[in-house]
Amino acid sequence: MALGKASRGAVGLVAVSGLGLAASVAYYFLPEDGIDGSLGVAIVIASTALMLIASAAIAVGLTRGWVKRVLAALILLDVIGTGFAAYMLEASVLIALMALALIVWLYAVLAGDRTTHLASVEAAS
Repeated sequence: MALGKASRGAVGLVAVSGLGLAASVAYYFLPEDGIDGSLGVAIVIASTALMLIASAAIAVGLTRGWVKRVLAALILLDVIGTGFAAYMLEASVLIALMALALIVWLYAVLAGDRTTHLASVEAAS
């Protein structure tokens, strides 16, 4: 089965959020950065896990309509919040991953909106 542009973007979000989850777990357990075991990193682990679940639900196709749009908006808030938390924790790998997640989110939303918009215009005429 070939993936559409929106699906490829959602799969990209799954990949980036999975990498973000792995990085935040590494920051939690590895003592090199001085933020190991902190509450801030635990919150980032929870937020990246929620981002992974939401993006996987969109990628698999469990959501449609307004639920998909709400999840996409929540993913954007999660990316921004996690990026800010990573900045405050000075977790450079996580900052880079959240910047990449923002780019992938923009691709997924813009590609999905263009496809949906074209389909609704064709159906109306």
